Amino acid sequence: MMCIKKVLVSALMIAGVAATAQAEKLTASDGSIETSLCMAAANGNRAVMHNQIKASGYSAKFVAKNIACNGENILAFVEKHGKRSEVMINMIERGEQQVSITDIAQHQAQK
Repeated sequence: MMCIKKVLVSALMIAGVAATAQAEKLTASDGSIETSLCMAAANGNRAVMHNQIKASGYSAKFVAKNIACNGENILAFVEKHGKRSEVMINMIERGEQQVSITDIAQHQAQK
């Protein structure tokens, strides 16, 4: 019985490693700015993505809302196909957030 458990555990571990090794390999179809952004986002490297956004002339907000990769929004694309997808999504989505600062003391003094 113990031998069967060892065999099953080993088989599951091998299957997990094989699935990881067979990760989808993405290739760029052209050299467009949009494709470069998609590839950088899927790569999972924040510094590269930051530099690609900066080089594109787009804002992170624009990228999050308007860039499509293989027909789907860049955030959905990264979630499906990207490395470190959570980190990349948080980085790109951060560009969508707007921050407003109100000076409470000044606001109350005006009343």
